[in-house]
Amino acid sequence: MARRRKSNDGGVSLFPFMSILACLIGILTLLISVTMTINQREREGYTQEELDRAKNNDRILKDHSKLVKANEKLQQRINKEKKTVAELEKLKNQRVKLSMKLKELPKTKGKTDAVLQKIVENLKKEAKQLRSEQPKLEKKINELLAELKKRKIKPKENQDVVIQPPRVGRDVPDNLFFVECNSTGIVIRDRGASKTVVSTAAIPTNSKFARFCNKVKRTDDAMILFLIRKTGNDAYLWAAGLAENKFKLKTSKLPVPKDGD
Repeated sequence: MARRRKSNDGGVSLFPFMSILACLIGILTLLISVTMTINQREREGYTQEELDRAKNNDRILKDHSKLVKANEKLQQRINKEKKTVAELEKLKNQRVKLSMKLKELPKTKGKTDAVLQKIVENLKKEAKQLRSEQPKLEKKINELLAELKKRKIKPKENQDVVIQPPRVGRDVPDNLFFVECNSTGIVIRDRGASKTVVSTAAIPTNSKFARFCNKVKRTDDAMILFLIRKTGNDAYLWAAGLAENKFKLKTSKLPVPKDGD
């Protein structure tokens, strides 16, 4: 038998590596076979219907998880929409309130304008009446001055007139308010205030006389006592008539024989 000739080039043999590779392949093949056998045995314990049901359950669980997530997102969106709706409702209420205020403004303005217009009209009427009376008063004064000059009589200074209170026993109110009536109009003599002069023509529309009458009306057990000068009957009729008919006040009169304070 021929012997193998020894190599003189000193090469490396691949046999050990090939042996190791073959062993690894065998081990992997064995593992795959064992795994397939185990899976097969596990499936052998269930019917096909049970396997399909298990797959269906898995799909249902996945779908349920998706639905839960979708529901959470939807709930968040609904909460956001509710918040937006609440804010819109709040804005709507504010708009309604502002609209109502805007509608009330013209009414208030109109009411104020109407009151101011009425006051202006009364003042114009009073000024017009005063202007119409001025020539008559000036004419009367000039006539009296001419008569005095003609008679060479010096004008007497006004003398004080003392008003005696009514006698005890008469039904006299506790609070008396005095109004002097003369040829030019009335003089309101209110306690604690300066004298207020009102012409005869301006009595019906004069605001100061109206305030005076309201003050008397608010005072318990009160009455207006009209002090009537010689030529003050016309002014008395206007003032007393207004106080009695419009303000429902109790009045009385007392003649004053001469001019003065």
